[in-house]
Amino acid sequence: LLYQTGPERSPEIRSIAVLPIENLSHDPEQEYFADGLTDTLITDLGQIATLPVISRTSVMRYKRGKTPLPQIARELNVDAAVEGTVQRSGGRVRISAQLLNARTDRHLWAKTYERDVEDVIPLQRQVALAIAHEISGRLNPIKETRLASMRPVNPKAYDACLRGRYLWGERTAEAETDARGYFEEALREDPGFALAYSGLADYYSVSWFVMTDLPLAEQYARKAVTLEPERAERHASLGIAEVYQHKFAEG
Repeated sequence: LLYQTGPERSPEIRSIAVLPIENLSHDPEQEYFADGLTDTLITDLGQIATLPVISRTSVMRYKRGKTPLPQIARELNVDAAVEGTVQRSGGRVRISAQLLNARTDRHLWAKTYERDVEDVIPLQRQVALAIAHEISGRLNPIKETRLASMRPVNPKAYDACLRGRYLWGERTAEAETDARGYFEEALREDPGFALAYSGLADYYSVSWFVMTDLPLAEQYARKAVTLEPERAERHASLGIAEVYQHKFAEG
């Protein structure tokens, strides 16, 4: 922990948005890492917070934008927003996060952390817990314990998965092929990594330039759900694979 501030607290926070984390690494190839951090904070915060967290799809349109925060608050109908930056250099990563009253653009809380890259996964969970504490006052201890005790993840597998998700989102034939390679690399590093199975499920069901294999997509999605049944995106991958096979009720 490098610093912490808390000039204002607000009991009126009923919804929150995690805005796209800014990459300060001066390396465009690190954009995947910043986007992955955004996704992780949204997912973890949505799992433990006691209020709605706006989806990734809704917030990513504000990436690199100059939209004033009060305008974002009106457009997304949120009371609070999380802004952050990440800087990765060598074997170190520095993450700064701040919680703001979105309607007034006033700071409520801020922290900066610096750790080894290998510790980035527990660090991200720590950031999510800290934000949830600020906005909720007191967390459900079951949810808090669940997040803190999630299975360890191989850092190399996690990094490969972040690269895969970023490339998959590029929606080009070459990028999608490379994305599949990263998802497969993640599973070679950690055969029990649910996020990689979910990535492959989406690759084989909803990629734009790939011949779909819906039974295989469903197989990967079911594996992801089995490994992490409480993660919503795993069920989303399964639902998509089933709907595309006309299994509408199950999907």
